[in-house]
Amino acid sequence: MNSVNIGGVTIPGNVALSPMAGVSHITYRGICREFGAAYAPTELVSARSIRYNGLEKSMQYLRIDPASEGITAIQLFGAEPEDFTAAIGKIMEDEVLSQVDIIDINMGCPVPKVVKTGAGSALMNSPETAASIVRACKEALKGLPKKIPVTVKTRIGFEAGDCGKPEFAKAVADAGCDMLCVHGRTRPQMYTGECNRKAVALMREAVRGYDIPFFANGDVTDGTSAASLIEETGADGVMIGRAARGNPWIFAEVASYLDGRSDIVLPSEQEKKEMLLREIKGRCRYCDEEIAVREFRSVMPFYIKGIRGAAKLKVRLCSALTVDEIKEILEL
Repeated sequence: MNSVNIGGVTIPGNVALSPMAGVSHITYRGICREFGAAYAPTELVSARSIRYNGLEKSMQYLRIDPASEGITAIQLFGAEPEDFTAAIGKIMEDEVLSQVDIIDINMGCPVPKVVKTGAGSALMNSPETAASIVRACKEALKGLPKKIPVTVKTRIGFEAGDCGKPEFAKAVADAGCDMLCVHGRTRPQMYTGECNRKAVALMREAVRGYDIPFFANGDVTDGTSAASLIEETGADGVMIGRAARGNPWIFAEVASYLDGRSDIVLPSEQEKKEMLLREIKGRCRYCDEEIAVREFRSVMPFYIKGIRGAAKLKVRLCSALTVDEIKEILEL
């Protein structure tokens, strides 16, 4: 793997964890780093909520730990430049959050409740607004003790027939975006269908002259698919999303493949169970145990995928209320 320079911040590789709601918990981000993820942004956080409600309400999503995560990144979403200016101002007033290395702007979320506010992938319909948000973030980060780059994550289009938005890519690059990551699906696709690599490549070419890193996202499930996505799109690196749920080992697998090594070791059933238990214990450090376990129910099935009797285990795990119950179900 190659290191990548993002606006003066050097990440140690070119394979990262894609930010995902419910998955990109501070505990899991640290785990992914151990297995080779170059960095892992937080899940998306509302810039408007931070502006009007302060940091506390969003802290469960904003929280970072430079010691365990290495390079840290906070992902914000919104539709008004002023919201981002205010949110960044509050983030920089916090002793820990101000240590963040990268601010990422979500311009790709396809979820209706985000899109209807004009945020997420809706910004693809308004490149002028998207560009003004990037400029607002860059301005808000000026004059700090360290340089904090601004990155953008988006999609290949808002409408079903879109096959890449090169003008949108240029607009955010012109505004000063320090890195662009493109998911090879349109908003209506959500997470279905295939990643359109030609559309991603079109957007990659659009920003090639800006000398900023470009990452691709979509359908990376192993080393082979990661390498082919890089080759076919011309990307500098990849972000791994759904295939990384309950599977931090994928980063070691992809890293080995990209480095031309054959030392890939897949986890045993025991290791999967132990990692599941490790993550839930880590999550419990940040909130009430029962709440942590309930929130983790959507993730646990991915850890046990492929394990003998997984279907029955899933039913039992999704009824558990405590860590001890999970431990007993897994026979650990």
